[in-house]
Amino acid sequence: MTMNKNIMNIVNIGDRICATLECNGRRLASISGTHFASLDAVRQALVGLAGRYAGIAVLTVRNCTQGWRDVTALATMRRPAASAQPAVAAAPRMGSQYLIPWAS
Repeated sequence: MTMNKNIMNIVNIGDRICATLECNGRRLASISGTHFASLDAVRQALVGLAGRYAGIAVLTVRNCTQGWRDVTALATMRRPAASAQPAVAAAPRMGSQYLIPWAS
């Protein structure tokens, strides 16, 4: 049995959509509504709510009206916001040896 991955999941305004965005097992954002015109609109809303994160997130969209679910990976290079305090350069440590895990 083979699955056809070219099936287009259509979102129409008025369809009840429930969607989540999770990264590293943590839910970053979730939405539910009937005002989305496309899957891209759902994705943009979730990314906007999630804020800054780095890595691969799992986007799950459920169209309750039509009865389908779409799960996709969403990779980002976004980095967490830098702290307001300037970073102080650490002085090199004298007399210490670094341990390299793969070399020991």
